[in-house]
Amino acid sequence: MPNAKDYVDQSMSSVQSTVSTLQQALSTVEKPDNKNLIQEAINTLNSVQQNLSGYQE
Repeated sequence: MPNAKDYVDQSMSSVQSTVSTLQQALSTVEKPDNKNLIQEAINTLNSVQQNLSGYQE
């Protein structure tokens, strides 16, 4: 049965995948407002990754 660390690791993987997808979207977006929204989401997810990387069992 998975423990908390396993769930955190799974979440980190999902966040990394989402950041990668958003970076692809960022390279194709045209409207500046949308570009800012995507960049803010990427920044937020990077912050989440930093917070989760400190998880200790």
